[in-house]
Amino acid sequence: MNLFTIAASSFVVALSGAVSPGPLLAVTVTRSINYGAMEGPLLIAGHSILEFIMVVLLIAGFGTYLKQPLISNILGIIGGSVLVLMAVLMFKKLKSDFVIQADSSRMKGQSIFSGIIVSFLNPYWTIWWLTIGLAYLSIALPRGLSGVAAFFVGHIIADFSWYSFVSYSISKGKKKIPPLVYKVINTGCALFLMGFGIFLVVKTLI
Repeated sequence: MNLFTIAASSFVVALSGAVSPGPLLAVTVTRSINYGAMEGPLLIAGHSILEFIMVVLLIAGFGTYLKQPLISNILGIIGGSVLVLMAVLMFKKLKSDFVIQADSSRMKGQSIFSGIIVSFLNPYWTIWWLTIGLAYLSIALPRGLSGVAAFFVGHIIADFSWYSFVSYSISKGKKKIPPLVYKVINTGCALFLMGFGIFLVVKTLI
């Protein structure tokens, strides 16, 4: 498989995963309403840092350790608990009006960190990398670092493209849609995060 094919197929597979509802999408919608169109790219910047680390770990052979049930259980309990906490904080935010705040270096750092945390605490993100991601790496590795780079770039471009589009659309649409509608959207996102978090904890403990 040549480098273009690796990158293109990686883009398509990653895009199919990115458009699926999940914690990162819920956080992107909420933060875009409050802080503007740059939230999508900033969250994915954090997401990309974590994914780069995962690629390095998988190439180094740590995939076997990450597959251990104990690790999965720990991620499930901690991840679910943190998602529930995030949902509670989002509900508190609903009490105030949504105002797109001016961008700042502190807010950028917070957004990037949020991208890292939300991704890391989602066990299904780890499962994706230990299955589909690892399979793709096995295809890319024979091409050396250039093959791995093609795979990673295609994957990240898909994430950036989709989440930038979502963030831009949400922030621009805010000017046309009544605040009540956005409160409903935020409530839905908070409920999703809480439900998903509870599901992860219960699924791990049962």
